[in-house]
Amino acid sequence: MGRVVTVIGCKGGVGQTTFACNLAIALKNLGKRTMLLDFNTGLLGEVALMLQISVDKTLVDLLPVMEQINPEFLKGFVTRHSTGLDFLSCATEKKHVSKIKPSHIQKVIDAFQSGYDFVVINLGRGFTDVQLAAYDSSDLVFLLFAPELLSIFHTQKIIEGFIEHHFPPQMIKLVLNKSTVKNALPLTQISDYLKQEIFWDLPYDAEIIFESINKGVPVIVNSPKSNFSRRVFALAQNLVYAEEEGEKGKGIFAGIREMLSRARRDYVKKEEEKIDEEKPSPLSFYEELKERIYKKLVERIKEKQLDISGIKTAEEEESIRKKIQKELDIILAEEGKDLSSRVDRIRLTKEIIDRTLGLGPIEDFLRDPTITEVMINGPAKIYVERNGKISLTNKRFSSVDELMNVIQRIVIPLGRRVDEASPMVDARLPDGSRVNVIIPPLSLVGPTVTIRKFEKELFTFSDLIHMGSITAEIVEFLRVCVLLRKNIIISGGTGTGKTTLLNIVSGFVPRDERIITIEDAAELRLPQEHVISLEARPPNIEGKGQVTIRQLVINSLRMRPDRIVVGECRGGEALDMLQAMNTGHDGSLTTIHANSPRDCLTRLETLVLMAGMDLPVSAIREQIVAAIDIIVQLSRFSDGSRKVVEVCEITGREQDNIVMSTLFKFVQTGLGEKGKVQGRFVPTGVMPTFIDELKAKGIVLDLNIFRRKEDINA
Repeated sequence: MGRVVTVIGCKGGVGQTTFACNLAIALKNLGKRTMLLDFNTGLLGEVALMLQISVDKTLVDLLPVMEQINPEFLKGFVTRHSTGLDFLSCATEKKHVSKIKPSHIQKVIDAFQSGYDFVVINLGRGFTDVQLAAYDSSDLVFLLFAPELLSIFHTQKIIEGFIEHHFPPQMIKLVLNKSTVKNALPLTQISDYLKQEIFWDLPYDAEIIFESINKGVPVIVNSPKSNFSRRVFALAQNLVYAEEEGEKGKGIFAGIREMLSRARRDYVKKEEEKIDEEKPSPLSFYEELKERIYKKLVERIKEKQLDISGIKTAEEEESIRKKIQKELDIILAEEGKDLSSRVDRIRLTKEIIDRTLGLGPIEDFLRDPTITEVMINGPAKIYVERNGKISLTNKRFSSVDELMNVIQRIVIPLGRRVDEASPMVDARLPDGSRVNVIIPPLSLVGPTVTIRKFEKELFTFSDLIHMGSITAEIVEFLRVCVLLRKNIIISGGTGTGKTTLLNIVSGFVPRDERIITIEDAAELRLPQEHVISLEARPPNIEGKGQVTIRQLVINSLRMRPDRIVVGECRGGEALDMLQAMNTGHDGSLTTIHANSPRDCLTRLETLVLMAGMDLPVSAIREQIVAAIDIIVQLSRFSDGSRKVVEVCEITGREQDNIVMSTLFKFVQTGLGEKGKVQGRFVPTGVMPTFIDELKAKGIVLDLNIFRRKEDINA
């Protein structure tokens, strides 16, 4: 069986793909049969471009015949590079990536191992099931990073991820790229920070590498005598030697495969379980054992008087975790003799500790970056949202008591309570995720929890354009509106991405302006320096101490803001927001829950009336026309995608009605493969009324973005 070496980068720009391609060719040049697999789903086609390979078939083409694959069969799917290196990509289009399952990854790697001396995998960073399957099949993982602080920070997080997923530390090898760059951090300082030795370093040959990339010829072929090529070739020689030593039980490969084979996850079984996840099954031996061990652990915690509810700091949690792990090890020595493998032991330990200190069966969902929302409908049903689609999972709480314990674990540290006297509560997890809890007697299905996860990775307009949620023309128009200090409302239904778009649009505010953000639960993260974030506060256990959004809006007017950004207007604060926009605080932004621009105006009128002011409707509409300039309407479609469906300008009043002009709209033309919504963004041909202001402010905007194609062609 050949050796599998996986290459990942700590972040973009560290040279991962360049390193993977050149290492694979170096191994080939040493006479080793070498396969290069491009399983980096985040950057499809990058390896093929770098090697100037035209890809005919991919892993996706193998899926229908996955049961038949063997080394001989795979030859028909492999592309050969001019150096003799064999290559296979996972896919050519992003939409096909979701078809690839962890079991597919394992089967393909296993088959290639049988026919090659070395399999080099170019893999995206992260710990999805597909990525874990690749790691499980690897002998070594080369983690590439650069000698600068941000890169080292990401490297440390990835190392922690491998430890968290129970991989042996000796399989992770740190490779420092650009080690000779000017002002690089010293190697000793880097090793001390990461608490791990650097396995290999690569020099910074920028000109040679750029030349090779632009020519489409790998460095090791284009400039074989360069310092970079020499170091890569030396590493390849090291691997070949280590392979020979590994057979004698020595070197970096020694014992790795045996360790991983014992811990290897059974993805086929896991995928079969998912098919039947909607059917609740009786407790298995494993579940019964877990319940028995958990009860014993609870008893030992009480005997040892370990205060789990009083944990406030990370240090306290780590101390308690170690003590609980010690008690659990004692119980496992007595009860865990029948566990079938090391994986079962690791899994059982993790699940029990998650249940004891964490949030039980939903702990993994909160760590999964592909999940945006977790919904618990009583102890037996846990739903998650991925890519805008909701699905039932096979996870469940063992009882109502376990679910209530998790709920109390969320709310107690925040000074809140949930009981029959106070059956509803809004809270927030330490990572910023929003939590809503409602329990019986108000909820008839049992305790219900909804968690809207806090996005750690900020979306950009480039991301939204790539996803088809907006166009570059609409982005440019919104940027100009912000610079012209137009007041903007972002309107949409639940889960349409209002806060995401608000965060991005707010990023266009000039950096020298003072911005005050006001939210119910702080989610906005603006890039400007002069930002004051205010957050509403719910009442405490005694029902006192509440601070509302409206109070914060009123107070913000005394704080000399250039711009006010309100996360969502949902009450009487709408009146104060309109008055602020009309009294010198133009250029402000907010969101409103509504299904169309016209509904947005109607809801705004209703919210103003909630302020308790006895204003006639005509006066409210006059305020709206004077205050609001632009409405951006968002919608969520049947395939889970979110799009800007309309951009409108409020132009005035006719009799008692507010007049709006639609500038851009999304026109749906049909449904494509797997129900994917198809359509296009089109301008309506209407020009904004404030075009003359552009020249006065010295702002350049191509007016053709407002013209319909037929008008431009005419």
